[in-house]
Amino acid sequence: MENLKSHFRKALQATNGLTNNSYLTLLRGAVEKVSDSSQVDQVLSEYNQNLLGIVSENNFAFNADKTNEFAQLLGEAHFYLLCKNKGVILKRIKEGANKTPDFKFEAQDMYFEVKTLSVVSGSYGIKKSLEDSLDTQIDIEDQLKKGKRIATGISIVQPYGEKPYQKGKGTITAVIETLIEKTRQNIKSGQFPNDKSFLVLNLSIIPPFRTENYVLRPAYCDDYMLSKAVSGDLWIIAFAQPGVPILGIPEFEGKPGVESIMTKSGILIDPDYEYIAGILLMIHPWNKDTDIWGLYSYDKFTTWEDNEPDVMKTLLSLTGNNWNDDKDTNGWQLNG
Repeated sequence: MENLKSHFRKALQATNGLTNNSYLTLLRGAVEKVSDSSQVDQVLSEYNQNLLGIVSENNFAFNADKTNEFAQLLGEAHFYLLCKNKGVILKRIKEGANKTPDFKFEAQDMYFEVKTLSVVSGSYGIKKSLEDSLDTQIDIEDQLKKGKRIATGISIVQPYGEKPYQKGKGTITAVIETLIEKTRQNIKSGQFPNDKSFLVLNLSIIPPFRTENYVLRPAYCDDYMLSKAVSGDLWIIAFAQPGVPILGIPEFEGKPGVESIMTKSGILIDPDYEYIAGILLMIHPWNKDTDIWGLYSYDKFTTWEDNEPDVMKTLLSLTGNNWNDDKDTNGWQLNG
């Protein structure tokens, strides 16, 4: 079987000296894990072949659309692998004429739909990053031609685009609103066939504000530079109520701690998405392995606990202590 990680590495190397596809670079760890595991798993073997087909296309690493396509398919394969490693063996559901979820866990009649959220402006945002990196490389070469012994340049990766820098828009607010909007755009009701159908959000190329588990709380204490309370962006994405203040990071002591007032409803309290049983998040910390976190409504979680304990046990086997609900029931275990 052809080696996915080898082809992926060559595709990235083809950009050396021209530009840098930073978003593909973020996927390197997942590529290596899926590639290695595809040797002994039929489902991952099929994903491996499909991913190879994308990587092998001419100028793959320069193509923003193909970057998005690759990230989406890789996200599915990586989620399957993460679940398998935690003892939950999923069945892949083949695409048909009608909308279907990506996976089923047959033992508990549970379904999972995986969405790898793209950056702001999607393919255009990735294309702009490639162009900015190319401009930086051109500037470095120009400096060298002019006789500089050491040339430097800066290329900035902005998965959230200009949103955090817009007038009157704070960073936490921009992250929350962007992730809610992108999640809404990706939800299709046919992909959630029963009351145990879960939305999986892979945040590999548009990470949350922080990747410590306390962002699964309504707010957390942050003592860096000055003492303050900060809204947990992932909790808000699921459970935001219009009119709730978003707590951000003041520039310095005495500046307002409230960034904005929430205008959107969280995904899990919005009646338009009542068919979503809960949200699982694929989180990719810089210095740790990818993990799965969970957010559920208190009522649904306690119903599973009382009436279908095996469903709850399956969820806990995926997330460990990295979960919470709208009542902050598990907040006491979330401390980073």
